[in-house]
Amino acid sequence: MKKPFFSNLFSKFPTTYKKHRFIVPMLGVALISGCEGMFEPSIAEICRQDSGFCDDLNPDGWCRAEKAEIIRHRYRHREDETEFDKYQLLMIFEDYKVCIGKAAQIQHIKYREKETGRMKGLLTAQREIKRLSRETRHSQEPHLVYYQWSRYGHEDALKLFLDYAEKDQLTTPDLQIALASIQVKTDLDKTKGSLYRALSLYSDDQVIDDEIFDTLVTIALDQERYHMAYVWSRVASHFSKRVNDEQLAMLANKHQLSADSLDDVADEITNAIEGRDFDAHQLGLDRL
Repeated sequence: MKKPFFSNLFSKFPTTYKKHRFIVPMLGVALISGCEGMFEPSIAEICRQDSGFCDDLNPDGWCRAEKAEIIRHRYRHREDETEFDKYQLLMIFEDYKVCIGKAAQIQHIKYREKETGRMKGLLTAQREIKRLSRETRHSQEPHLVYYQWSRYGHEDALKLFLDYAEKDQLTTPDLQIALASIQVKTDLDKTKGSLYRALSLYSDDQVIDDEIFDTLVTIALDQERYHMAYVWSRVASHFSKRVNDEQLAMLANKHQLSADSLDDVADEITNAIEGRDFDAHQLGLDRL
């Protein structure tokens, strides 16, 4: 960033989906709605019932969480798989690939079969990502449309995604964040608007992506709107605890900001976000 004393506090907003893994869609994988989770068999039981869910993954203890996500996803969607389900599975396999890729590089002196098992898992991840990417190449599902653009640079996918944005059809926080990751390259005001929209779309059961606040700080600094950099830093400190109070004080002193007044603004924004009733216009953020 332009401001040296803030340079280690936040990084630029990532501009690819791979770097910025949105939390919302992954909640669909991690959480089980209703009673489904209460009666779902364990991972071991699933593998005993149908080894096809498990046999192509590494058999040892590496990447246990990622492997479990794949197995559960396969089990839950064994009879019917939507386009969004395929997107979720792509995300899980990408996480698994990163984990098992590291594990596959570890040599096991005593048990060479462990290395072979990990390599099998890595090859499975590569194969499945390739298969799912091919199957969803022309999907109309917004998450997959963005995936095809961000991973493979397909211009037709980008055009379709921006068409969805123009028609106000990106109606989830993660899709608005994806839109912001495109806009950040050319228009910071539009980026900010998309992030505000994302904050307004969170429901009670969704975890807010705290990188939104980091990005809003970065935008404020780039636009030399230091009072808003202070405000969003204070909001970020509530959600992520990564903000250094001493650096905030330095920012306030350097630019002669009224810290007490700005703390009140930050508290109002924080309360609105926590109450899931964030509205940038009602909060007067367009006038600050």
